[in-house]
Amino acid sequence: MSQRIALDRYANLSQERVKLEQEWERFVSGVNERPAIRPLMYESWQRCQEQNIHPLRTRTTVSLSRAQIEAYWEEDTLQHILKPLLLKMKDASLDSGHLVTFCNAAGDIVHLDGDLSLMLKAEDMNFVVGSSWAEHRAGTNAIGTSLVTGRPVQVFAGEHFCQEVQKWTCSAAPVRDPVTQQMIGVFNLTGLWRVNHPHSLSAVTSAKQIVEKYLRGQLEQERFRLTERFSHLVSSAVTSPFLVLDRGGKVINASSILYEQGWVDRQQNLIGAPPSAFAIISKMQWEAEHVRGIWRFELIPYIYGGRPIGSVVYAIPPNDEYGVREATAAQPVFAGSGGADGSAREPLAPDFAETAKPFIRSERFYRSLFEDNPSAIICYDLQGNILEANPAAERLIGYTVEELQASNIIQLILLDCAEKKLHPFSLEGMGRPQEFEIAVKHKNGHSIDVSINNFPMYVDNEISGFYAIAKDMTRHKQIEADLRSTKEQLDVYLRNTDDSVVVLDVGFHIVKVNRAFEQMFGWSEQEVIGAELPTIPDFLQADFQLLQQEIVRNRHVTSYEALRQRKDGTLLDVSTFISPLSDSEGNLIAFVAIQRDITEHKRMEAALIENQKQLRTLINAMPDSVCFKDSEGRWIEANDCCLRVFRLENVPYQGKTDGELALLSPDYREALLQCAESDKRAWEEGKPVRLEEVVYLDYGDVRIFDVSKIPLFDPEGKRTGLVVISRDITELKKTEELLRKSEKLSVVGQLAAGVAHEIRNPLTSIRGFIQFIQEGHYKQEYFQTILSELDRIQSVVNEFLVLAKPQVIHFTPRNLPPLLHQVVELLQTEAILNNVQIVLEIDPVATMVNCEENQLKQVFINILKNAIEAMPYGGQITIQLKQQGEALSIRILDQGEGIAEERIPKLGEPFYTTKEKGTGLGLMISYKIIQAHQGTMKINSQRNKGTTVEIHLPVCEPLE
Repeated sequence: MSQRIALDRYANLSQERVKLEQEWERFVSGVNERPAIRPLMYESWQRCQEQNIHPLRTRTTVSLSRAQIEAYWEEDTLQHILKPLLLKMKDASLDSGHLVTFCNAAGDIVHLDGDLSLMLKAEDMNFVVGSSWAEHRAGTNAIGTSLVTGRPVQVFAGEHFCQEVQKWTCSAAPVRDPVTQQMIGVFNLTGLWRVNHPHSLSAVTSAKQIVEKYLRGQLEQERFRLTERFSHLVSSAVTSPFLVLDRGGKVINASSILYEQGWVDRQQNLIGAPPSAFAIISKMQWEAEHVRGIWRFELIPYIYGGRPIGSVVYAIPPNDEYGVREATAAQPVFAGSGGADGSAREPLAPDFAETAKPFIRSERFYRSLFEDNPSAIICYDLQGNILEANPAAERLIGYTVEELQASNIIQLILLDCAEKKLHPFSLEGMGRPQEFEIAVKHKNGHSIDVSINNFPMYVDNEISGFYAIAKDMTRHKQIEADLRSTKEQLDVYLRNTDDSVVVLDVGFHIVKVNRAFEQMFGWSEQEVIGAELPTIPDFLQADFQLLQQEIVRNRHVTSYEALRQRKDGTLLDVSTFISPLSDSEGNLIAFVAIQRDITEHKRMEAALIENQKQLRTLINAMPDSVCFKDSEGRWIEANDCCLRVFRLENVPYQGKTDGELALLSPDYREALLQCAESDKRAWEEGKPVRLEEVVYLDYGDVRIFDVSKIPLFDPEGKRTGLVVISRDITELKKTEELLRKSEKLSVVGQLAAGVAHEIRNPLTSIRGFIQFIQEGHYKQEYFQTILSELDRIQSVVNEFLVLAKPQVIHFTPRNLPPLLHQVVELLQTEAILNNVQIVLEIDPVATMVNCEENQLKQVFINILKNAIEAMPYGGQITIQLKQQGEALSIRILDQGEGIAEERIPKLGEPFYTTKEKGTGLGLMISYKIIQAHQGTMKINSQRNKGTTVEIHLPVCEPLE
């Protein structure tokens, strides 16, 4: 067997396709210049390279417009045999999975039909009506290669030069005109590579042979008619030599003198005739040199059955050498021409008036056909002047017959159709019936889309005018535009959707997949075309078969979720919608399956359920009370702690408000009613609220709760729910109070030495003055000094007692300057002992704050003592008091050693201290006191530069 890749009926298509692709890859990459493929394909690949066709990027284009395609079929005299033949091929190819196409001689598709789903798939490679498949445009393909080689060709998968077409197999056979030997068109069967039917090439070859056989029969009939015409002319009084040509320019018969003078060669060609003479469009003349002078020729098309089948050529020898009347060079005597002086001359072509046949019908009968015809009919002469119009024409365009007779046919056509005007009404189109669409003007000014059948009228074998039959196509055009728009939108959707789209035929074989399918499942379109769905796991095949039966039986959109597999074997969850497609007669023709990957959705759903379980477990394990309420304050969910606190363990609480639950839990009735009020505050403020709620129980106990309420809103600002988190801090409050007392006692102990020193000095003065008095040194000022020293002792003792004994917490408006002076006076002795100077800088406009005086003194004493202790070598402490907007700022600056930056965030934590014998409770209690006063305290410090403590307290209005 040859090393070339076999493509016979026994070949394994999948293996052969892979081999061809490998050979193609080596060829286009330059690795292998002589691939193991058929010589016909190799020669085509070489031509493609010479024409610079890129195998990866070249994509055929649409070269014919819809109007051009319609014009092609209007002008094609073979449509009466081609259309039935193509329809027959379509019926035969539906089961084999092929599209039927016919192309013109240039390789442009002018007819495409077949399975709708397969046509949809073919659009991916631009295999549509109007697209060009000439080899120099689309690379190696059956259509283009058959036109180049002139013989039937089948191109399988990887034999196509352009990669985009390698999913297909095509069989094509070109049709030749036996008269002109020119290509007329190409029959083609195109299918996916998996349906490489062994008889597809035979089918197109058979169609080609049928058409060519018909053309040969037609040629014989034409030549018979032309022979009759020649005999008729011979028997007439023709004085000039003449001959008759067929459509291919071959001489059928000629006057003997033309044979004798050598004007007809052995191949029956007319010597000296220009190539344009055989276009057979209209009359033409030319001159040709002869050994005895210049001969003149006139060609007149011979019309039979409304179309030219050949021509008659009259010859004028030089100087009437052969007994023919002389015609001057300036004005040769041809049919229908006049003499040099303007007088009429006898035409060379005789006017043979045949005996008129008797009327089969009366004139009234034919008049009725014209006037009562539902289609608009307009008759006009060669210059376009309207001669006659029927009533339907009046109704169509609004003008009366009289108005139309006074106008020209061109005037009825819209300016937008100027390009179209010239073609249908030009001399080039006069010799044959035409069908075209154009827009005309209504008398009221609006446009009307019409379909026109234009027919020439012959008098004495010459065209004397036309009659046009017009039908309103406006509604049809609108429907076409809507369909085109719908198709464009569908194409955009298929290209851009993230959903996998699969088109299946009625046997559930894949016809088309989009790029999302390839990305989702891993198979390329080329791998799955024509095959059954590979995405169904083996263990679900039986279920899928039952689903197929149900879809076919019910014929309605079906949706379901299922597991599907990728090419690598992994599974994914998909949501699928399968919709049946039917033709206009209700016949099922295909299915469209849209699949969406919901693996992540399923994973998230499972994770959400698991998270809900974990969250529920976590919330129930929390020592805090947690409750979720809806926008109306109804309880939705509550954890075990919440139910236990409010004694609602056995109460159906869900859906009930606080007021309704208050009736079910008497011990917490007041607490629940109070909770409803604070809920309202949270909604009104629209942000998280934190507060302390004191609950007085019926049996005399008092509980304190730290409560946080978080309102929830949707994106439009509408409230959706409320989260309430509360913690019983009764014991914590008691502990904090004990800590405050402990810290206060610690401060008192530390102040004892200073206080003792402060008392001892006045006592020494008093003792000295009393001794002076006892010794008889009596002076009145001694008593004043003694009383002053006793007042000083009393002041120190009072300040000390204020700090030492418990005080009832009661907030009242106070001026801060006197309070700061008292603190400074209390610590002045200790500051002096440590060589520290305390400086007060007080803003005179500073206002009052609402405070508990003793607690603030405790804060300032703690801070000042820390500042003194931070300056072992002495220094200055500055206390600045000034008002900043709605707050008073108290800044205490020292010149001590400072605090390391990494330690600052931990200041205020219990038992965290920078002092060797400190407890850390002083700053913690100071923070608590400031927070209780709705204020803030911030510490900034740098090593070896000192520390700044800044306290902000809200101002209040002074008492009147």
